[in-house]
Amino acid sequence: MPHVDLSHAPLSQTTAPPRQPGAYWFHSESAYWQILVVVRVKDGELVVWLFNEDVPVATLNGRWRGPIPPSTGPAHRHE
Repeated sequence: MPHVDLSHAPLSQTTAPPRQPGAYWFHSESAYWQILVVVRVKDGELVVWLFNEDVPVATLNGRWRGPIPPSTGPAHRHE
C-alpha cells in the first residue's frame, strides 16, 4: 500500500468545540478574522487563553479547524 501524506490535507471545519488538546484555528461568530489558539486541559476542562484569562472552549461560539498536526519542517522530503 502506498504511503499517503496527509500533512497538506485541509483541516475540517466544525462548529463543535474541540474534544482534545492541541492547536486549532478559531473563528468567532463576532470576529472578522480567525485566530490560532492552543487548547489545553485545566482542572479537567478544555480551555484556551483569550482576553487575558482561561476561557472554556464549550462557551465559545464559532468555527473550529484542527487539531493542527505537528510540522515536519521545511527540510522534510519524501523519497
